[in-house]
Amino acid sequence: MFDASTAGQVAFELEILRRFLIGCDRSGLNVPGYTEQLSGTLADGWGSFQSPHIPWPSTQLYEIMAVAQHYDVPTRLLDWTERSFVACYFAASSANLEIDSREMPRLAIWALDTTYAMHWKTVKVIRTPGGTSKNQAAQSGLFTTHEVKGYNPDDLYQVEALEDVEEIYSMTGSHTPLVKMTLPIEEAPALLDLCSRLGVDGSTLFPGFHGVAKSVRDWANVEVGVRPSQSLIQEYNEDGYDPDFH
Repeated sequence: MFDASTAGQVAFELEILRRFLIGCDRSGLNVPGYTEQLSGTLADGWGSFQSPHIPWPSTQLYEIMAVAQHYDVPTRLLDWTERSFVACYFAASSANLEIDSREMPRLAIWALDTTYAMHWKTVKVIRTPGGTSKNQAAQSGLFTTHEVKGYNPDDLYQVEALEDVEEIYSMTGSHTPLVKMTLPIEEAPALLDLCSRLGVDGSTLFPGFHGVAKSVRDWANVEVGVRPSQSLIQEYNEDGYDPDFH
């Protein structure tokens, strides 16, 4: 049964990483940052990482977490990029262009001022080596994470969104250290096209066949454009808004 305490959350995240590494071992996959020493610690149950007096996550696990995150394993890392058009690309390419609502949805990107990040106590900025992942290097990727430390073992774990962390506002020279920018979904194809013209597309951000295939799918989305879903068309027709809308 899942333990909802802070200690239970840390143990659960460690177990996710443990299972990821065991699977990689079985498949003969090399994981950056996974040293012989860490392998021994893993065999001992990773108890040394579960002390409330030691910050979680440990810096020793950053590279491993970055690799796991890349393959959609849930971690407490939050993906960022140092290039604005890369952020624009990901927002536009992940947008669902089949609209299911009468109100036009919006895509969003966030910008974080990290000038004073070295003074933050909870939020940590993580830059792993470029060799950790070729995709991360191509995307100028980095991460933030929320550190957990100094907790009582029975404390109830509380999820804290980045925008709710007080220190990013109090330790900054900017009035708006965290900015959210939005755009109507209907502009997503134009944004994808603009990113492509600037050399930012699936083939450059995901080197390899997967990236090339992704760039072709993005192109197809741009060509087809934003369109209403069948359920939305039916809803409009049933309400009699426009009998020719089909």
